[in-house]
Amino acid sequence: MYAKIKKFNPIAIGLFLLIGLVLLLFFIYFAGKFSFIIGGGYKLYVEYEFLDNLQSGAKVRVSGGPAIGYVRNISFETGKIVVELMIEGKYKINRGANFSIYSTSLVGQKYINISGYNPAAVDHYTNNEYIIGITPMGFARTIEFAGAGLQSLLFSEKEESLKKLQSLFKNLSELLQGLNDLVKINSPEISSSIHKLNQVVLTSLEVAKRLNSTVSNIEMGSKKLNSTIQNIDENQVKEIISNISVISVELKHLSTELNRLSYDKSSILNIARDKEFKNRFDNIVRNLEDFTKKIKDNPSILFFGK
Repeated sequence: MYAKIKKFNPIAIGLFLLIGLVLLLFFIYFAGKFSFIIGGGYKLYVEYEFLDNLQSGAKVRVSGGPAIGYVRNISFETGKIVVELMIEGKYKINRGANFSIYSTSLVGQKYINISGYNPAAVDHYTNNEYIIGITPMGFARTIEFAGAGLQSLLFSEKEESLKKLQSLFKNLSELLQGLNDLVKINSPEISSSIHKLNQVVLTSLEVAKRLNSTVSNIEMGSKKLNSTIQNIDENQVKEIISNISVISVELKHLSTELNRLSYDKSSILNIARDKEFKNRFDNIVRNLEDFTKKIKDNPSILFFGK
């Protein structure tokens, strides 16, 4: 006989799969929820008056460094804001540590920063313990606080501030009046000084103009002299010097002849016997001789002078 094949009930199979799926989801949920407790983690409750946009899931860091936990929940108890923290079991937070709300940037994510952490301390916070956190100021509250402080300062010292302001304006008015009087008294001297200064400036401009013209003339003369020197060759210079020497010798002979004739009473040159005339003529001859000698010694004197 054939063995009877047992039929499976599809309803039972479906129910079994459904129960298994529910158990799996339940395990996943509670495994994540109690993972810190299973791993030795613990809860801490921190009270704040203002959260400055702190959200659930925010990190808990030590001195802005590594994350040691996260914000699990935020609730309100008896008018206070209570933040539930989940802390890893290997991190024991000593009593006296500060729990502050920080931001990664000006508009960045918020996180809870633990400062004053000392792992070597003996006294630590325990599970489910309540801690008073340091409430952040926040940008808006900082502006509000500064405005309130300034308003309080103005109202508390209103009379004194008005006196100081009045004294300041009075001193400023006296200073301006003194300056006006000083300018008024010394106005003629100031005008005269300005006029003299203008004259000095005009004179300086005229002198500069003349100097500029003189320099230009000197440059032009220098160019012409250089051009003249370049056009005169050495043979022409020697010829000029030779002619001057010949003229000097002839003048010397002429002087001797005139001297002889001056003693001849029958000569019409008897006038040369006049002593003054003779001295003048001798001086002329002597000067010509000296000039010729100088040119022989230094021919450049014809062009450049002494």
